[in-house]
Amino acid sequence: MSQGRLKQWVSSSHLVWLGVTILWLGVAAVFRPLALPDEGRYVGIAWEMLTSGDWLVPHLDGLPYFHKPPLFYWLTAASLNICGPHLLCSRVAPLLSSIVMAIALFRFLFLYLNKRTAVMAFVVLVTQPFFFASAQFANLDMLVACMISLTILSAAEFVWSIDRERPAEHHLMLTMFFAVGGILAKGLIGVVLPAAVVFCWLLASRRLAYIKHFFWWPAVAVFLLLVSPWFLLMESQFKGFLDYFFIHHHFQRFAGSNFNNQEPFWFYLPALLLLTLPSSLWLLRFRRHALRMWTPVQRDVGLLMLCWLGFILLFFSIPVSKPLGYIMPVLPALATLTALLMVQACQDSVFKRRSLWLTLAVAIVACVIAIMTVIQHAKKVASYQLAMQVQSLAHAGDQLVMLGKYQFDLPFYLHLSKSAWVVTNWQAAAQEVLDDSWEKELLEAKRFNPQVAAENLLNEQQLAQQICRLQANQSLWVAGDPGSAAHLALLAKVAPQAKVRDHYLWRISPAQIASACAKM
Repeated sequence: MSQGRLKQWVSSSHLVWLGVTILWLGVAAVFRPLALPDEGRYVGIAWEMLTSGDWLVPHLDGLPYFHKPPLFYWLTAASLNICGPHLLCSRVAPLLSSIVMAIALFRFLFLYLNKRTAVMAFVVLVTQPFFFASAQFANLDMLVACMISLTILSAAEFVWSIDRERPAEHHLMLTMFFAVGGILAKGLIGVVLPAAVVFCWLLASRRLAYIKHFFWWPAVAVFLLLVSPWFLLMESQFKGFLDYFFIHHHFQRFAGSNFNNQEPFWFYLPALLLLTLPSSLWLLRFRRHALRMWTPVQRDVGLLMLCWLGFILLFFSIPVSKPLGYIMPVLPALATLTALLMVQACQDSVFKRRSLWLTLAVAIVACVIAIMTVIQHAKKVASYQLAMQVQSLAHAGDQLVMLGKYQFDLPFYLHLSKSAWVVTNWQAAAQEVLDDSWEKELLEAKRFNPQVAAENLLNEQQLAQQICRLQANQSLWVAGDPGSAAHLALLAKVAPQAKVRDHYLWRISPAQIASACAKM
């Protein structure tokens, strides 16, 4: 990129719009409580990484949690370490990922097409209700989408640099770097999906011979050196990790049926169109003969975006389990195709230009209504309301007990540093059909540290024995409903410290614990 070209797209007006975008995407992240189970789970794991001091192994309730790689947890734990256990800090990873993805798409289209298309694609992307909500949703989906998008865009720049006989190695190095980020964010799809999209594009554009350039040995060596250490270290510490992570959570999950979110094959296409309204309505303007008016570069970019959109939709439509967040990587491609049609429409009439402003206005209103509804609903979640009533009374070293249900977000809200004791019928939980239940997650993690599991996964008899081993200055917090607490003699004469509907939170002081244990 020339210095003049760089100054043109990094201008003061663009920096102002960047600030507006950050405010637009991030303002709701300050107020909305964590959604359960996903936000509570992933933020809780990052919080445990920070409080335990173990930055290598993700833990869920003290047990190694290897459903996902560590990149999201590293970013979230780092932000919590910098600014504390606040809601906004817990959502830095998705917010930063959304901003980087939008800027990368703007830069790509600005350099290779024109400013109008870049601006329209940027605005379409950040006002898609799906993108807007996901930008302040603390799970892995936005981070994965960002890494996959950056890998595809860098690979495309690498191909065009070869076309134009310009230095291309730095683009390939960036491609490998972002692919490593994708793998550390979610696993194999971080490299499989971008590779497949680029392969389809090269095949469709008759550039298949370019594939050999992607195997430049310094870039491959950098890729392997960056991606291998964490996985090899985990296998050295936890035998069977590689089989569990790659075979069970990649191949078996892709082909299996014992998971949540089971939907028909065609589910993602209508869901995507609905979640990106109203801008997705512009796709109805697509006509094959209109492609003749596009420049060669527009057609090449459009072909890349079609391969991007089509392959990822097809790939995730095959498994029975279809969480909505899986298709988030297609949003930049959809925004670009929409922007290309919008640019073409602007050349037709004043009415079409007015329809762009109408689309923008409706999109903003839809986003605001949606997020306000979500905020109001989230504030009614029992664990959040319980924690807000007692947050000032809890101390980091207190012990939390959860009866009959694992409440992922409570340790974060109460700022506790110790893993909770979870009391339930673990034998019955082992017979659960679905592999996505919180019981199954903890039982699967048990295999990697049975000793900690014996301390944290308890029945009622084990709980009674373990309470008396608490230190003299530790209070005990018990979360559950009246039915699950009825069998605990320790709670018989203790009034709930907080209650929300049928969810109770009791606090038992060190003196009460000592008195009860003395009678045992």
